[in-house]
Parts: sequence; structure tokens; C-alpha cells
Amino acid sequence: MFKIEGTCDWCKKPSLLTRHEYIDGKSNYSCEDCYELATLDVRQFNIDETQERERLEAR
Repeated sequence: MFKIEGTCDWCKKPSLLTRHEYIDGKSNYSCEDCYELATLDVRQFNIDETQERERLEAR
């Protein structure tokens, strides 16, 4: 799962990383230590973004 070498977008430390994809097509990478926080962060963003899109379509 953590196969990419690089810098974690949450803690900024070099580590093995995994990718998190946002609904808007962007992505960030987290290390194992930040994985849970990153997952929650991305999930919340995606929920909020989906709600905003639905709100705008309803107009």
C-alpha cells in the first residue's frame, strides 16, 4: 500500500507514501503515520465538494 517514495503532504517528512484522490481530480500523498488523518481529510473534502456541486445544480 505504501509503495511510493517521497514527501508526505501532511507532515512533510520523507517516507513511503500512498495516494489519496480528490473528487476534483487532484491528489495528495500520505505516509503511514498520517494515513488516517489524510483519509478523513480527503473524505470530508469529497463530501463537501459533492454537496456544493449538488447545491449549484439545484439552482
